[in-house]
Amino acid sequence: MLLFNLFAASNSQAATELRCRVVDADTGDPLPCRVYVQSAEGEYLFVESADPDGSAVRYDVSRSPASFEKHTTVSAHPFVVNVEPGTYTLTVERGKEYQTATVTVEVGEEPVEQTIELQRWIDMAERGWYSGDTHVHRSIEELPNVMLAEDLNVALPLSYWVRDAYTPPTQGDKSVDVTAELITVDDTHVIWPMNTEYELFSVNGQRHTLGAVFVLNHKQPLKPAAPPVAPVAAAAREQGALLDLDKHSWPWSMMLVPVMDVDLYELANNHMWRTEFFFKQWTFDQLPPEWNIQTDADGFTEWGWMDFGFKTYYALLNCGFRMRPTAGTAAGVHPVPLGYGRVYVNLPDGFSYDAWIAGLDAGRTFVTTGPMLFATVNGEPPGATISADGPTTVRVQGTVD
Repeated sequence: MLLFNLFAASNSQAATELRCRVVDADTGDPLPCRVYVQSAEGEYLFVESADPDGSAVRYDVSRSPASFEKHTTVSAHPFVVNVEPGTYTLTVERGKEYQTATVTVEVGEEPVEQTIELQRWIDMAERGWYSGDTHVHRSIEELPNVMLAEDLNVALPLSYWVRDAYTPPTQGDKSVDVTAELITVDDTHVIWPMNTEYELFSVNGQRHTLGAVFVLNHKQPLKPAAPPVAPVAAAAREQGALLDLDKHSWPWSMMLVPVMDVDLYELANNHMWRTEFFFKQWTFDQLPPEWNIQTDADGFTEWGWMDFGFKTYYALLNCGFRMRPTAGTAAGVHPVPLGYGRVYVNLPDGFSYDAWIAGLDAGRTFVTTGPMLFATVNGEPPGATISADGPTTVRVQGTVD
């Protein structure tokens, strides 16, 4: 009798198939995308591809009960999730150039099919702009799916990741050996796999946080350990690589800029998330009191953290360090979608990886977590040099879409 009752109870809660497809609202073409499914009780569910040729990648990372990211990135195929009868909210996003779509679905005992339309509000490639994320911890195997779902043109995964002082990158406990060959997802979405993060948290086996710098776009595994950091910079230059500061307030950060002649500054860094701001106390003791940064009883506000980063960047520029802006998420270790903060590079002659790296290095860029920013100074685009022998007037023209 007990076995019969258990069987009956199980049948009464049989799952119902919710099948969805996502299309472009204007063309009707199927789209890869990022999908959130939430029950009326607040539980997040993960979907699967309904097509044997499709793919679905789960992402489930939390830092606290309020700071989490629970989604599935899916290819341009139908997807399914089996749910108990009830009310479900589906939220669908695709990078920055489509509006978010949110629908509520009532599910009973019969299968439900749902088509969700995503409305494109801007086409950056048509304007000659292509996006990238320079701080990536997603696996190379996952990246083709995730990049297309986020419409991220360039990903630079930090395959070599060393966290202990005096340790060569190839011996880092998080390092993965890769080959220096461009991985082409399609004509405008590519992965350069050979990049290194020096993020030092221990010295001689003792906890001692120093700082982080990335070496992007090198051609062979780097041999120098750190410290010292000057040989790392020299090895990077020999391979035509770029140096990226990561965050601005590590103990080492202000030393790294002049000693390594760092190229890139992450205006959108890996503490900026889609979910609730978390790192309120991180390097709070480094805050210059005269900078009037917004804080609350717990430490930084999210706006205060961003303002701290911007004011540090302006200070470095005013000191003569021509650092070009970039953006990185650390997607893979933090609760944030790939490319949530991204850098757009202007390529008026069309996309290629080499041109994208050259444009990033030249500063023909802007950084965003959503709005699109277009600006000229005296008619010149970002990255141009404007010289004057004395006092002069400049015309700054900008639009925000």
